[in-house]
Amino acid sequence: MFSQSTPAQLIRMLALLVITLVAVHHCQPLLDALAKHATNGGCHQQNMMDDEQPMPHHHMH
Repeated sequence: MFSQSTPAQLIRMLALLVITLVAVHHCQPLLDALAKHATNGGCHQQNMMDDEQPMPHHHMH
């Protein structure tokens, strides 16, 4: 395996991040899939019963 300098690795990772963010932003089906996944998981679940009131939104991180 060849050695790389830290600034070169950071620039490469930053470029990959920017390309990924631009691709997700401009690809509506992918954006919709990610949004659906986010609402189906964790504290964003929307599975309340008909007579239940939404609880206050408190994040404990």
